[in-house]
Amino acid sequence: MIPSTSSLTAALQTVAIGAIMYFWMRRRRSKPNEKAKPLHVDYGEAISFPFPMKVIGSLPEWIRIPLMVKGSKPSPPRDSIDILGQDSEVDPYEKKLILPGKIWRVRYSYLMSPEFKKAMEGLFGNVNAAAITNAPDHLKETLEKDIAAAEKYDTMSEKERAEQGGDSKQDMFIAKINIDGDDNALLIYNPVRLHPQMIDWINTLGEVKFIVSGSSSHTNFLPDAAKKFPNAKIICAVAADLKCQGVGMRPADFLYDVVRDEEVPTRYSGRGTYEDALEALQGQARLFHIRGDVCTQALFVLVHKHLFEVDLLYVNSDEKLRETEFESGTSIQHSSHRIFHYSLITKKAHPIGYLLPKYRCLMMDPTSLLASKLMIDAPNADGSSCVIMAESLRSALKTLSQHGVCDQVLSSHTHEMSRECFCQKLNETWGWLDGTSLLE
Repeated sequence: MIPSTSSLTAALQTVAIGAIMYFWMRRRRSKPNEKAKPLHVDYGEAISFPFPMKVIGSLPEWIRIPLMVKGSKPSPPRDSIDILGQDSEVDPYEKKLILPGKIWRVRYSYLMSPEFKKAMEGLFGNVNAAAITNAPDHLKETLEKDIAAAEKYDTMSEKERAEQGGDSKQDMFIAKINIDGDDNALLIYNPVRLHPQMIDWINTLGEVKFIVSGSSSHTNFLPDAAKKFPNAKIICAVAADLKCQGVGMRPADFLYDVVRDEEVPTRYSGRGTYEDALEALQGQARLFHIRGDVCTQALFVLVHKHLFEVDLLYVNSDEKLRETEFESGTSIQHSSHRIFHYSLITKKAHPIGYLLPKYRCLMMDPTSLLASKLMIDAPNADGSSCVIMAESLRSALKTLSQHGVCDQVLSSHTHEMSRECFCQKLNETWGWLDGTSLLE
C-alpha cells in the first residue's frame, strides 16, 4: 500500500516534533532550579521520572502550568451505584452521627482508577515488593495475602469489583450552622460523590450554604457538589479552583490562600479572600490555612468545637483500633491500605518516619523535578516553605490547644480523635519541617 499524502504529512510532523523535543531536552535537561536548596532531611532513594514528565518539566512555565492544570483536572472515579445501578444493595455511603443535630460523617467507598495505580507504580516502582520488604515480620504473611487479594481484585470485572464495594474511601463532614438567623444552614467539608439518595438525605438536614474543599489535592468531587448545590458558596484554594474550572465548575466564591494584606492578583479580583470567607461564616466556623503546604494547601475548619482535617494525617492514631482494624481487617480496602502503608509510609520506606507517605516529603523538596516543575504550587527555592508550614501549623495548634476551643478532631484519612492526640500525632508527623517541636 502506498501511504497517503495526509499520513506522510502526519509522519513528518511527528518526526519534526520529536526532533524539536530531543534538542530541547538536550538543552534544558528538564532540571529543577539549579540554585534551589535541597530538602534538609533525607526521604529515601531518588525517584526516576517517566520520560513524558521530564518533557513537561523542561517546558517554559507559560506552557507547563496550563498543561499541569489540564492534566490534574478532576476525574471522579466510579462507585457501586454507577456500575450496579440505583437499586443496588451495595451502598457506597456509611453515615455516622458525630454530634447530635449538628455534625455528621459520611464515609464514601469507590473504585480506584487503574490509571492512578499505574501512575503510582510509574513513580515509586513495584509497591507490592516494597510492602513485603518493609512490613514487620509478624505481618509479612498478611501482606503476601493482601497482594494476592489485590492482584485477584484487579483481574475482576468492574461489576465484580463494585459488588465488593470498592477498594478506596473518602470521608465527608457536614455541620449545621446558623447563617443570617437560619439555624438549618449546612457546611460541607471535603465533599464526596453526591448521588440522588445522598442529596435527598442532606436536604433533610438543612440547606447547604457552604462547600469547603480542605485540600487542593481533593478535587475530584468538588465540581459535582457545586453543581448539585448551585446556591452554595464555594471555599477552596487557588489550585483547586483552577483545576475545577477546567471541567466547567463556576469560579469559587472564596479563595482561602489569598489574603487581603497581600497584593491580590488581578485575575482573582472580585473573588473573596480568606478574610472574606471568615466574615461570610459569621463566626460559626473558624478557618486555619496551613501556609507553606504547597502540595495540598491544607485547610482546617473548626465548628462546634470539632476540627475537620484532610491530607495532613495518614496513620490511625488509635493504637488499639489500629491493631484490630488495620492489621486484622480482611476487606479489599484493608488490603489496599496495608499495601499503601508499608510501601510508602513506614520507616523502612523512607527515613523521616512511619507516619507520612514518601511523596509528601518529595513535594516539599525544591530540587525535585516533581515539586519544582510538575506542581501548580511549587516550594520556595530557598527551602523556606518548610519553615512557613511549620510556623503555620504551630500557630494553629497553639490556638486549638487553648482550653474550651476544640474537643474532638475528625480526620478524613483516619478516625475521630481527641485534640490532645491530634496535636501529638501532627507533631510526630510534621515536626521535621524545621527541626523544632510544633507544640508550644
